[in-house]
Amino acid sequence: MSLLRSCKHLSPLARLAVFPPAVARLSAVRDFSSRKGGIISETSVFIQSGHKIAELPVVVKKVKDVWELYRRMGIDTKVKQPEDQHLQALPKKLSEEEKEIISGFNRCYNSSSIFRLLEPIPSSEVTPQVASQAYKKIVELENTFEARNPNNVGKGRADQPHSFFRSAFICSFLDIICNSKDPGAILEGLTSVMRDQNSDDQDIYKARLLEALLVCVTDRVVPLQDICKAVHILSVFYPDHKECRLVADKLWFGIIDQSKSMTNEDIVAVFTTLPHLTKSRNMILKMLEEKAAESWQQFKTGDVVEILRVLQELKYDRISQGFMRMLSGWLAVNIHTVTEQEMLAIVYSFLQLEYMDTALVSALEKIIKKKGCQIMEFDLISTICSYCLAMRIRSPTILEGVGQYFIEHHQSLTVTQVTAIAGIFGHLDFHPANGFKFWELLELVLDLKFSHFPPVDIINLLVSFIYIEKFPINFTNKLFNPFFLDRLHSQSEDLVAISRQQLKLYDTTMKLECRGYEGPFLPKDTNHRMINTDNRITRTANKLLDPMADVVGDISRLGKSVVLSSLPLHPLYIVDLMVYPTHAASLLRFGFQTNNSNNVAVLVLTPEHYDRTGEHLVGSQAMRVRQLTIMGFKVMCVNMQMANKLMMHPKKLREYLQKLYTDACNTKK
Repeated sequence: MSLLRSCKHLSPLARLAVFPPAVARLSAVRDFSSRKGGIISETSVFIQSGHKIAELPVVVKKVKDVWELYRRMGIDTKVKQPEDQHLQALPKKLSEEEKEIISGFNRCYNSSSIFRLLEPIPSSEVTPQVASQAYKKIVELENTFEARNPNNVGKGRADQPHSFFRSAFICSFLDIICNSKDPGAILEGLTSVMRDQNSDDQDIYKARLLEALLVCVTDRVVPLQDICKAVHILSVFYPDHKECRLVADKLWFGIIDQSKSMTNEDIVAVFTTLPHLTKSRNMILKMLEEKAAESWQQFKTGDVVEILRVLQELKYDRISQGFMRMLSGWLAVNIHTVTEQEMLAIVYSFLQLEYMDTALVSALEKIIKKKGCQIMEFDLISTICSYCLAMRIRSPTILEGVGQYFIEHHQSLTVTQVTAIAGIFGHLDFHPANGFKFWELLELVLDLKFSHFPPVDIINLLVSFIYIEKFPINFTNKLFNPFFLDRLHSQSEDLVAISRQQLKLYDTTMKLECRGYEGPFLPKDTNHRMINTDNRITRTANKLLDPMADVVGDISRLGKSVVLSSLPLHPLYIVDLMVYPTHAASLLRFGFQTNNSNNVAVLVLTPEHYDRTGEHLVGSQAMRVRQLTIMGFKVMCVNMQMANKLMMHPKKLREYLQKLYTDACNTKK
C-alpha cells in the first residue's frame, strides 16, 4: 500500500501536519481505535525530524455525510456546507444583549440567582459566550462560598451543588458550548470545568469539552494563539501531570499546520507551550528555531526574555548552538534598547543555560563601558560577576569596571551581592584597578557585616583573596571563634563538609605564605578518608607515564597521585605525577618543610583550570603552582587537551613533554 493511500483516513490537517516542509516526514501510520459514540478518533504516526523518530498522536474526525467527505478530499463545492454557514454566522464580538446578560451575572451573589436569571430565556437564544460565562460565574460563586464556609456547603435545595437541577443547567451550557465551535467559549469552558469541584460528572464534562476542542483544531477554526492557551489549560487539566502532557501533545498538528503564517507573537506563544509537551516537543522546537531565525531582527526585548525563560525549563532538550548564537546576536544589536531589569533577566538566563560566546561577552563589556557606575540595578552587576565566574570570563574591561563599581556603591550592596562581586577577582586571578582603595573598602564592609554572611560563603570569599596573595589576617580571630564555629556546624551536612575543608585550606595557605600568621589553629588529619578526584586527570596521568619515562630515562623515578606530606588531604596538594631525582628518593615523602629542590611536580591541567581563552590559570591553580614553588618544587604544567591531542603522535608528544620538563628544570627560583 502506498504512503498516501495509507493516510486517506486522516484529515487534511493531519496530512499537512505529518508532511510539513523541512521539519518532518511521515514514516508509518498505526491503526486507530475510537471511543464508542464519539465524533473523533485517535491514531498515531511516526515522525522523523532530523535523526530522531517519534510516535505522535493524531486526532481524526469521523466522516458522517457527503459534504464532510467532499471537504476532507479537497473537492470544491459551490454550495456551502451547513457547518460552514454556521461558522460564518458566529458573532466576532459580543452583542449589546450578551453584554447586558453577562453584566447581570456579576450582580449575582450565588448560583441560584444565575439559574433564575437564565430560566426564562429559551436555550436556543443562549449564545456560547453567555453559556461559558454563566458556567464560569457559577463555579466562582460556589468555590468562594465553600472557601468561606467550609462546614456549610448548603445541600438540600434543588439548585445546590450535586443536585439534578444544577446538573441539567450545566449540561445545557455544555451542549451550547460544544456545538458552537467557538474557540473562546470552549477554552472558557475548559477553564471552568477544571475548577468545578461540585459536579459528579466532572470527568464526562471534561471529555466533552476536550473532544469539542480537538474537533475545532482539526477543522482549523482555532487560531494559533488559542491553541497555545489550550495547551496551557490542558497542562493542569487533570490531577495526573503525565496525563496532562499526553492530552496536550494531541494539539501538535494544529501548531504545525499554522507554522507558515506565524508572526513573532505567535512564535513566542508557541515557545511557552514547550514545557507542557513531551513527544512532539523536539519537532516543534526545531520548527520554532527555523521560524525565529527568519525574523529574529523583529523580536522585541520581552520576546527574547520570554524565550530564554522557557529554554531554562527545557532541561533535557538540546538547543541548537545556532539558535543560541542568534539570541546573543540579537542582544549585541539591540543592547541600547534593553533596560537594566531586562538585561538582568537575560544574563541570568544565559547563566542558567551555561551558554557563552564572543558576541555575548562583547555585549557585557559594552554595558560596563557605557553605563558603568551609573547602573542602579545592583543585582545586574552581581549576576554579571556570577556569569563571568561560571564561564571563566577574565575580561579586563568587565573586571576593572566591577572593581570601580564596588568602590562607588559598596555601602548599598547586600551580603549576596558583595559575595558575588568580591569573590570574582581571586577566582579569576585578577587584581582590581585602584586596588588599595578597593581592598580597604572591602575589609570595612566585611568587618561590619561579617555575622550576616553564611559561614560557607565567608570562608570561600576569604580563601579567594589568598589566591591573589591578599591575606585576610585581620579576620583570623573571627574565623577561629567558638561562636563562628557553632554557626558553621549548624549548616547542612554537605555545607559543613565544604566549610571545614575550605577552613583547613585557609589555615594551611596562611601558614605557608603569610609571615605574620600565628597558626595553624586546626589539628592535622589523623583519620583515613576518601577524596574526590577528576578521573580525566587520572587517566591522562596514566597515559603520560611511558612518555615521561622516555623523557626522564627511568620509569621507577615517577610517582602517580602523590599526596604531599604535612599538608591536608586536598586536591590542590595532590601532585598528578612526581619526578624524583633517584629511585631511592621515590620511597621518601616530600611536602611541607622537606628538601624538594630536586623534585619536579607535574600538574595535569584541565580546561576548567584555565580561563575561557586558555591563556591564564584560574586563581586556585595559580596559588597551587605558587605554593609548590615556595616549597621548593620545580613545577611542570601539562595542558590535558594538548597532551590528549598528541597521544596519536608519540614523537610529538615526547617533544612536547621534553620541552616542558627542560623549562621546568631550568626555572630559576
